[in-house]
Amino acid sequence: MNTGGDILVLAEHKNGELDGITFQLLSKGRELAGKLGGQLKALVLGNRTEAVTRALDDVADVVLLADHSLLDPYNPEIYGNVVGEVLKNAGPSLFLIGHTFLGMEIGPAIAARLGLTLVTNCVDVETTDGVVTVTRPIFGGVSHARLELQGPGPHLVSLQKGRLPKKSLSGRKADFVCVPVKIDESSLRTRVIGAVEASIAGIDITRADIVVAVGRGIGGKTNIQLAEELARAIGGVVACSRPVADFGWLPQEQLVGMSGRTVKPRVYLACGISGASQHVAGMVESQCIIAINKDRSAPIFQVAHYGVVGDVLKIISLITLK
Repeated sequence: MNTGGDILVLAEHKNGELDGITFQLLSKGRELAGKLGGQLKALVLGNRTEAVTRALDDVADVVLLADHSLLDPYNPEIYGNVVGEVLKNAGPSLFLIGHTFLGMEIGPAIAARLGLTLVTNCVDVETTDGVVTVTRPIFGGVSHARLELQGPGPHLVSLQKGRLPKKSLSGRKADFVCVPVKIDESSLRTRVIGAVEASIAGIDITRADIVVAVGRGIGGKTNIQLAEELARAIGGVVACSRPVADFGWLPQEQLVGMSGRTVKPRVYLACGISGASQHVAGMVESQCIIAINKDRSAPIFQVAHYGVVGDVLKIISLITLK
């Protein structure tokens, strides 16, 4: 069954709280559903997810709840199977998921299993006169390609965290529908026995109100000292992007991004960071983002509230002196 115009969003959540990517997807989904003449639906998977579903009460038109004891903790095999069944029965035009660890893991599995189109790592999805197009980065983010989705849906689209505006969605009363969950434990090839949180040694960047983050543009390990002096001067801590951690200039505990830590400080100062999607996903929910980069076309400026184009070392020195 294909319900023309309906948009289905996978709601990501942890510890009873929705991830920020969910509201961004719902915002975009509301826009698309309005143009396609369908409903906005949210899919919640888990066990005892009352707090999560309440947060969606005035956001979506319909909330599909798949509740089962085996859906917590997260198991990609089970999630993929359950979401696949929901897609076959709900038949939306578009299924929006985050370009997150969860989305990257189950998206390809679902698409392969159902023979559906999947476009990953997108920064936008639009529709004009019923034609859906997506925009995604190519050549390492230097350029963007626009692709037209053809053929019958549902089409699967994963979107980068922080690339979509989060608009107000309140004012609607959702219908809640429990979807049947059938899990054959004997057929499962994987079993999750627990989750291990990485230990934090030294600086805990997730608790800081001010973060001074450095990227490849800092120039070298010796220049990290300038960032540390600035952090001390303004009462913050130093963090970094992937290249800095890979080079060994700073430890992994100070890495911000999808493969590192997620931070939400009052102020995030990005120094010499280009703004790759993997990094942005870990800091986009900061209250105030200030970017310093000599390249005025750097992607980081797309998510920054304030931007300074110039030599990062000179600007850091000037700020510290003040």
